[in-house]
Amino acid sequence: MTKTNFIFTKEMGLLLKKFRMNAGLSQSEVGERIGFSKKSAYSQISHLENGLIKNPSLGNIILYLKACGAPFTTFFQKLSEIDFKIEHKNIMRQVEMPSGITTDLRQKVDRDTAKYVNKIRYPKTPFQRLDWERVKTKIDKKVKILLFNHELDENSKAPYFTFAKELILNYDTGQARAIFEKYLKTRSLNWRIISETRSIVYKTIRTEQKRLEKPKPLTKEKLQKMGIGFLRYRVKIEPIEAEVQKKLGELNVPIVHNQAYKDFVRECYSAFKKYYRKDPSLLTQRLAEIMKTWKRQGLTEEILEKVKEITIRAFTHQK
Repeated sequence: MTKTNFIFTKEMGLLLKKFRMNAGLSQSEVGERIGFSKKSAYSQISHLENGLIKNPSLGNIILYLKACGAPFTTFFQKLSEIDFKIEHKNIMRQVEMPSGITTDLRQKVDRDTAKYVNKIRYPKTPFQRLDWERVKTKIDKKVKILLFNHELDENSKAPYFTFAKELILNYDTGQARAIFEKYLKTRSLNWRIISETRSIVYKTIRTEQKRLEKPKPLTKEKLQKMGIGFLRYRVKIEPIEAEVQKKLGELNVPIVHNQAYKDFVRECYSAFKKYYRKDPSLLTQRLAEIMKTWKRQGLTEEILEKVKEITIRAFTHQK
């Protein structure tokens, strides 16, 4: 196993100095409390606070904190914040900002990236057990979208919802296979939709089960890679969203709907990124599906078309 040295930085030294100043102690006083001789006490603490000792012992740092009456937890929490700021600066240096981006957008991208990195750095504590109400709500929403995309009338939808509910109730009972085969044999039902519904149920439950697993901490390299990827995405999508925001204002779209149109933009952008110049037919199909979904959510087709045009123009210009 490779030994990793503890590198003490100037920022960490300044943090220690703040604790000493708050305690009203001189450098010599702290040094003597730690156990240094009167001759070396001042120089030892001065070198430590100025980051000139690159790998001081953890024991001396703890003695320093004790001498100042400073809580260990506060010190290490502050260290974590310093480390996060350094990581964030390193990520921001990796991606060049477009020349035309405004100061406001630049600051927003910076804030969004910091929030994202902090979120993946400290993942939330997982649930202790599966939240079945959450599972049912997510499946119900996905099945509704599926049936809408298949253009079924209201009278024909009920059996598919019943099928989904039966699968959920019998997911762990061993009866799920028999239920699936029973509905497949029902002539009045579309076998493809039955299969797609089963897929939605299984994938949703498995995804929710994974949320119960204790998340593994990310390596520094992985954290930086994910942060840079997010930053590059935000740098490209942020100007598009700003232009869409302006257009929505011109069209007098209620503010409560703005986020929905921005979500529509992001889905369109993802489709372009995946299929543009690779498979035009799949791109057209995917865009049509996205349009259908958001029209069903109550957004206006005319405005969706205008927003899509902005996204297409911006994406092709970036390319």
